[in-house]
Amino acid sequence: MININLDEYLLDIDALRNLVRYQTAPRVSKESVAEHSFFVTSYVLKLHDYYDFDLAKALKMAILHDFSEVFISDVPHPIKKRFPKFEKELNEAEYQINKEYIGEDFANDLNEFNECTSIEGIMVALADVLSVVSYAKYEMELGNSKYMRNVYNRSKDRYRGLIQQADKYLRNNFTSFDIIKYVESFMDAKYNT
Repeated sequence: MININLDEYLLDIDALRNLVRYQTAPRVSKESVAEHSFFVTSYVLKLHDYYDFDLAKALKMAILHDFSEVFISDVPHPIKKRFPKFEKELNEAEYQINKEYIGEDFANDLNEFNECTSIEGIMVALADVLSVVSYAKYEMELGNSKYMRNVYNRSKDRYRGLIQQADKYLRNNFTSFDIIKYVESFMDAKYNT
């Protein structure tokens, strides 16, 4: 259950279309938080073919993982990593917003995403990184190679680590190597434009 009324929820969700990701970075195309959430959710749906986890829980986490940005905006990953105290405070603010507007259970679930303490949290984190890879790849193909190449390369260690962390949840006949191979095949593919 979501704590706020439908009219308020609709306004808040609609605001995500206007929040642009990578605000401090050079970009050729703009991606909204709403677009990003769509990709993360779509990737979680597909990851369920390979991993055993609670799909309903992970989908809710994926679609609303950036809901709090309606109130605190999008803060780029490098800023969070450079200022760990700020990241901690930001996570607390996200928790309080999610608790108030969505619900305490959801706020706790989102901590599983932020801290990668459950398979659902790991899957949403993996999907989140795959969305970053996808956007960086698209930007590079549009000519934004300098900044986005760094984003793209940094993401490799992140998704590989998450794939290894999720290894014990793989469904039969799949290995972490298979998943890495699929992701890297996508990374090497060219868009049909």
